[in-house]
Amino acid sequence: MQRESSLFRETRKQAFYRWEAGTERDCQLLNDDMARSFECKWQDRATLELGYEHISIFCSLGEWASNISDILNDASRDRCDFLNDEHRQALFRYYTRFFLVVSEMLSDFEEIVQKTQSLQSKKARDFLSGKRGEVHSLVGFVNTVCKHKVKSLHRCNHHLPIWFEDCSESHSFTRPISIGNLDFDQADGILVPKLSCFIDVILHCYARLDDLFEKETDRFRIICNEYNGVSYPV
Repeated sequence: MQRESSLFRETRKQAFYRWEAGTERDCQLLNDDMARSFECKWQDRATLELGYEHISIFCSLGEWASNISDILNDASRDRCDFLNDEHRQALFRYYTRFFLVVSEMLSDFEEIVQKTQSLQSKKARDFLSGKRGEVHSLVGFVNTVCKHKVKSLHRCNHHLPIWFEDCSESHSFTRPISIGNLDFDQADGILVPKLSCFIDVILHCYARLDDLFEKETDRFRIICNEYNGVSYPV
């Protein structure tokens, strides 16, 4: 018999609410209403205050972020149980889809910082991080567990057991592959990070860019100058 406390539903719902509130999007529609989002705020500043036309990267970034809303709004895995072996396999695929979308956003944020401040990749990630090395660690986890796996996860994944930090029960792993450990030589499991961990990092990245754009107009103009153009009618 399933225990309600170990089902995925509440984890997903809480992550969805966290995302919606943190980005000030309305994610209840077929397509997100982004009128109050960071991206629309940047777009309005560029056009209304600085006289630009349409800044393509802001809208494209906002539209891509709607993929996160779609995934978090997907209730198809709500009855999956963190304590069930087969269910964990299905949940791992769900989390993987989520991580892949988030990692592309982190890459976009990183490149925006590089364009505005001429920083190398690691320093751009440090600029975006709330805690030292946070973004770099998340990217490293995604790049070795969800992407580019031939030289990493695929080398050691002899049906490694999977556990989720979102599960309230503890695991028995001693050397799991995790955000804090990407040593694949003696791994005895895969410890999947919390959805909220990735959401909090994305929200902090938004806040860091928002602060940069607000305080340093010249850096904001660098992005506006490169991506300015006339939008197609919707």
